[in-house]
Amino acid sequence: MKVLIFAEVYFPDVMGGGEFSTKQMTEGLVKKGHEVVVYCLGQNSCEEVINGVIIKREYIKGISEFYLSATKNNSVKNPLTSFDKLIRKWPDLYSSPKWYKKYKTIISKETPDLVHTVSPMSYLGRVNLWKAAYDLNIPVSHVCRSPTLLEVNFLGGKLNRYNIHRSVRACSYLTALAAPSKFMLGLHNNVNIKGQKFNEVIYNSVDFKKLPLSAEQIEQKENMVLYAGRLTEEKGILTLVKAVNELEGVRLLLIGRGELAERIKKENKVEVVDWMDRETLYTYMKKAKAVILPAEWDEAFGRILIEAIYNGTIGIGSDRGGIPEVLGFDEKYIFHAGDADGLCKRIERVISMSPIEYKEEIDRQQNMTSGFTDDKYAANWEKFFLQQLR
Repeated sequence: MKVLIFAEVYFPDVMGGGEFSTKQMTEGLVKKGHEVVVYCLGQNSCEEVINGVIIKREYIKGISEFYLSATKNNSVKNPLTSFDKLIRKWPDLYSSPKWYKKYKTIISKETPDLVHTVSPMSYLGRVNLWKAAYDLNIPVSHVCRSPTLLEVNFLGGKLNRYNIHRSVRACSYLTALAAPSKFMLGLHNNVNIKGQKFNEVIYNSVDFKKLPLSAEQIEQKENMVLYAGRLTEEKGILTLVKAVNELEGVRLLLIGRGELAERIKKENKVEVVDWMDRETLYTYMKKAKAVILPAEWDEAFGRILIEAIYNGTIGIGSDRGGIPEVLGFDEKYIFHAGDADGLCKRIERVISMSPIEYKEEIDRQQNMTSGFTDDKYAANWEKFFLQQLR
């Protein structure tokens, strides 16, 4: 089976957990004997092979910079104005002969068995891509890692209703639709955004084994809580800072970039660190008593919580999106989004645990998340694609 994947960016260019999930999927399929080709944006047009996956990067002036500016490993500046973004949104809302022809040419040249999109491709004409594959009688699918098919981050959401209308029409080209949580899949299916053959939940996973901890190792943990991701309001950062400020002797480490970075650096208990590689991030995770995902928007999954739990650190998250599914709907570790007092109480409970109590809790969380494994993830994606070929 040959799978042709279209993405905004691909590893080592990383905007968030979605790029790691895509890498796991593609490399997992390659290990199972399938051929995978990824088309994405890059600083230069080039072709390379990473762990058996063929990556074809294309430089498109303006659009490449726009997406690469949002990645953790690049310092590219975003050149697009609000007007530029509106104009470039056109291919996703209406038929574009230029983009349709471009995608049809690429797909015809690659001759894949299936086409799949792993990111919104908001300025890359995904509707024209889906139609091109459909017209070539090649199954095409999409994974919803965010509510982009529902919401438009423009004019305060005034275009959301129209965007949903266009997304519903565009989905007539899709053979199948996937999402990393029941919540995210239901959010789309409820407004009739769905695959024509089937829809599937494929939970994210981690690509390493759980780290068992002894009581002695737990004693060495610091009175620190950690967050890694974008430092923006919708991520719940201000709620997290407020919660930690109510606690004595607790430090907050924020890892990432965003519009709130400079403002938060002025807080006494907060340390802000720039993006880092995963191995270094995991080292910090192991030192922390808890990793927090305080999102105030609908997270599709909450991969950072699984990474924390597998590294031997308790995860705490808000009740938005797919986060409760990750935490097994355990109210001891789930708080109402925006409720700083509720978050404060949950952090305080974890910080005050004895090493024995902490070990019991992290063992419980690790058992609860034992199904989020690399092998299962690759098998689920293989099944998802093969099912479309029947």
